Amino acid sequence: MTHAQPPFPTCGRTTRLPGPLGREALRLAGPHATLDEAEVERELWCHLQAHDSDHHFALVMDLASMTTGAIWARWADDASPALYILPDCPHVDPESREPCSEFANHPGAHTRDLTAPPAETP
Repeated sequence: MTHAQPPFPTCGRTTRLPGPLGREALRLAGPHATLDEAEVERELWCHLQAHDSDHHFALVMDLASMTTGAIWARWADDASPALYILPDCPHVDPESREPCSEFANHPGAHTRDLTAPPAETP
């Protein structure tokens, strides 16, 4: 059986993680990650399916444990990001066995059903 669902576009809206929030991400990661600044994503892009909301989510840092989740940034179009530790989405694609790379209860489609983000967001 082939994957019949057409891909949905990824939002792809971008922002930059301010330096102090990078350090905060390392503090939040604590025992669940290597405390290496190179592990903190600074150039953020919204991973969600294209949406009408002005709130966006981007992965900042994976945490070591599968049950720990990841650190995500959430921001509005006109505001700086805030950090959240969110559990991983439990969805696993039945055909490919690939887990969804989003957070639990995310809006929109799962990772497998999303296209790559645009190269540049206006």
